[in-house]
Amino acid sequence: MLRPFLEEMAENVTLEFNKGCRNWARRREQMPLCLREESLLSEKDWKVVELMDKPGAQRGGRIEAYGNMWDVASIYEFLMDNVEEWKAAAGNYPDPEHFKININLGWDKLNEYYTELDATPAYYASAILNPVSRWGYFENSWTNKAQLPWLQEAKRIVRRLWEEVYKTLPTLVMPDKEPPLKRLKVMSALERHRAYRTSSLLGSPSSRESSLNADQDEYDRWLSNPDVKNDPLVTDPIQYWWERRKEYPRLSQMALDLLSVPPKSAERERLFSVAGQMVSPLRTRLEASTIGVTQTLRSWVRHGLINTIDTLIDVLREVGESILWYAEEDG
Repeated sequence: MLRPFLEEMAENVTLEFNKGCRNWARRREQMPLCLREESLLSEKDWKVVELMDKPGAQRGGRIEAYGNMWDVASIYEFLMDNVEEWKAAAGNYPDPEHFKININLGWDKLNEYYTELDATPAYYASAILNPVSRWGYFENSWTNKAQLPWLQEAKRIVRRLWEEVYKTLPTLVMPDKEPPLKRLKVMSALERHRAYRTSSLLGSPSSRESSLNADQDEYDRWLSNPDVKNDPLVTDPIQYWWERRKEYPRLSQMALDLLSVPPKSAERERLFSVAGQMVSPLRTRLEASTIGVTQTLRSWVRHGLINTIDTLIDVLREVGESILWYAEEDG
């Protein structure tokens, strides 16, 4: 499926390059990277691509939906498990040695990115604050002796984040809320993988032994009191923690802060670009608050939170009046 498009692109680039380059002595140096010999796919490479390009059961929606902070670490484990399965099955395909080389290169690249998760506690913390997984997922994933230091380090950095930033935060009195509704759902391959890795530890005696003493550390209390029946059915960890703000006021704050973090910076980069276009040389005197309000409203409109221009005007009038009121107070 992919090969005809790439070959057509290479042919078009070659024609354009030949038209524009009359100096044959310098053609090799100026040749586009995609046309150089080291960049071209061999027949063996195409065989590997064809194997990986077979239509799957899931296309579009669900495959592209895993863009949540709490999915990142488990996705790496899921992908590496699949790479190991491909490596074991390589002997069943033509030219297995070439196939294994490509698989090993893929594993190395995955491992390189996976290791970078250790640089920040946010990835592991958001993963374990998903009630579907908690620490049980990693305890079932990192089981051999060489992996135990990874588990200990991950637990250490998450606990450090909790104790240094959130454990001593002041709490607010929250009104009673109805418990979140749970619903059964069809699990994807990734969700089945995560549930399998977690299920054997959810109901273990060590997990059930706990005290509901109000003075107990919120983090420890939540970890030691899994809801074996309902936790695996949670589809929205953010909603889960929003409903538990009264029971876990500090831990829920930590969870909501981390789970709402976008796992990639693409949207932030777009925002910087748009804000830069807004503050042109003719509008250099715009205040930061004006830029912030404008970009916030733009985001609300794009996501359907504001549907009419009248609402925008009302909001802007409110903001303007509040700014004038503060100015009068200062004066």
